[in-house]
Amino acid sequence: MLVLAACSSVPSSARLPFPFKSSAQTVADATQPESEMPRPQLPTNRMRAPEFPRDFAWVNTDRPLFMQGELRGRIVVLDFWTYCCINCMHILPDLEYIEHKYVGQPVVVIGVHSAKFDNEGDQNNILTACHRYDIAHPVIVDENHRIWTEYGVRAWPTLAIVDAEGRMVGQLSGEGNREILDGVISALLEEGREKGVLASGPPEFKPASRVPSASGLAFPGKVFAQADRVFVADSNHDRVIIADSSGQVLAIAGSGKKGQADGAFENAEFDNPQGMAWDSERNLLYVADTDNHLVRKLDIGSKTVTTISGTGEQVYDRTGGGIGTAQGLNSPWDLVLDSNTLYIAMAGPHQLWTLDLPTGVARAWAGSGSENIKDGTGTRSAALAQPSGLARDGDWLYFADSEVSAVRRANLKDAEVQTLVGSGLFDFGDQVGGFNRTLLQHPLGVAVYKGDVLVADTYNNKIKRLDVANKLATEFIGSGNPDRSTESLKSLSLHEPGGVSVNGDWLYIADTNHDRVIRVSLADGAWSEFALRGLRSMESVMQKHDVEVTTTIPYSGGDLALSLGADLPRGVHLNKEAPLAYVLSGNGRQIEGLAVKPELPVRVVVPEDALRGGDGLSAMLSLSYCTDEDAGLCVPISIGWTIKLDSESSAPKEAILTAQVKDLPR
Repeated sequence: MLVLAACSSVPSSARLPFPFKSSAQTVADATQPESEMPRPQLPTNRMRAPEFPRDFAWVNTDRPLFMQGELRGRIVVLDFWTYCCINCMHILPDLEYIEHKYVGQPVVVIGVHSAKFDNEGDQNNILTACHRYDIAHPVIVDENHRIWTEYGVRAWPTLAIVDAEGRMVGQLSGEGNREILDGVISALLEEGREKGVLASGPPEFKPASRVPSASGLAFPGKVFAQADRVFVADSNHDRVIIADSSGQVLAIAGSGKKGQADGAFENAEFDNPQGMAWDSERNLLYVADTDNHLVRKLDIGSKTVTTISGTGEQVYDRTGGGIGTAQGLNSPWDLVLDSNTLYIAMAGPHQLWTLDLPTGVARAWAGSGSENIKDGTGTRSAALAQPSGLARDGDWLYFADSEVSAVRRANLKDAEVQTLVGSGLFDFGDQVGGFNRTLLQHPLGVAVYKGDVLVADTYNNKIKRLDVANKLATEFIGSGNPDRSTESLKSLSLHEPGGVSVNGDWLYIADTNHDRVIRVSLADGAWSEFALRGLRSMESVMQKHDVEVTTTIPYSGGDLALSLGADLPRGVHLNKEAPLAYVLSGNGRQIEGLAVKPELPVRVVVPEDALRGGDGLSAMLSLSYCTDEDAGLCVPISIGWTIKLDSESSAPKEAILTAQVKDLPR
């Protein structure tokens, strides 16, 4: 049988019978752990795999790849996915495991992006999703589900396996199939060697790269503002930034390395953190560490991180009841704190959970685990679909139910679930008016302001306002056009905003794909970027630089101009689209900024008061380079100088600092 209980099934128009039957198509239910999966038997009668259409677009590669061309002699794993789907996200670690295990061997993963939502059909949006999810393999854009139909796919995610002779072996649908997939690939490699049909290695292609942002953020998924604090989930940098209401960075939790380590802020590790909740009385921040399947506690005073719930592995538990780190979680996406109870938007099992902080007990609270839109009470009769944003107002917990493009609410007293806007898995659009006419497209965040719900209508690139009392939806802010070149003071350009938070009369927006946070006046709609000051200064203290230089320069007093440069090796040039950032520290002063021109060297004037005291000076320059043969490759590096000042009355007022960059990171 073919498993249908994945992210969603497609409309009936795309449901065609699979062109053959094979034992590898028989898989266990996607809710089983991979350790219990049966090992499949390879079928002997295999049909030729359909060829990719020649005119379809590809992303994350410098050239297309075809079954009867570059893929011949290779074992091919086709990942049928859509980037909204939580289940599709869950199998990415399995694909990464396969890519690492079989590196250098004739095995290749190809993404087939068969979009669910209109917004997901855009080629640039798909490439951006590849960057956001750290996808390293090529992806073909499957227009109108043509490839999906030809391969007989029925659910997201589905993996189709093709042998070295270009013949279909079978499919695996749903999650938890790593062992089966690994076993099939191993068997096919052995078969290919016996037949002498294997290529020497994988096909050559160059994945796309992304220029670092000038803001210093990378796909911030959520923002949470309360009182005089603003917390930013800098999701793709795997860290949480703590700032005051002026934007001054106070601390950074997370080393920037993916992992699960607890401990001091500078050593702690996260993996794609998202929603947050703050206990201002105890000065504690709770974080949904989404891809680690954990809930973390940040003690702002002691600057330490502690895991309070989750095993660190994804589980398929739809009931819970375990205590602390003995209870597994599944993609916690957002949090709300109510006294001693933490409410969790558990996107993976399509439920809302509670975490009782005094006892550490985590359990399902609303949603049966079936992916659907069905009102009801608790876990028995209500059905949700990838809840991804939470906000509380009185006795109601509002949530963005993303896969059904809905905004819903649950009563905190009895867990009764009600739908405000939304009607089905494939009912979406961009329309306002009465709630029964309103259409959203994959919303990810909600916030409450004076009884109204502000919703991040993510795939429409807007923020909309829901008047709950009058059941009326209106546009609030966002032109709907993600192109920032069209942006003006009256027309804000958002690109898949993932989170919203209200603090007083201000709305904070995590403008995820634009790598920034926006602050909007709820009084008049005026907006500005919430710039983080001191972010790079703090980074320069925490990070280990790619190139470290210690030097001495003569100094005669007064201001000193420094020219910061780098000698790059042959075959490499500066990426002028990436920001050139600098930080200088001395005598308690921090000077940071971006170069006015994308050129080396970068000239910075250091004031005299930063040079007093005889402790010297430290400098950091971050840049990105490209190889000459591939201008699209972008590799960021940082250079750090430790500078001793040697008093000399006749010393010039300018010094040149150059670093030899040899073994560049890739």
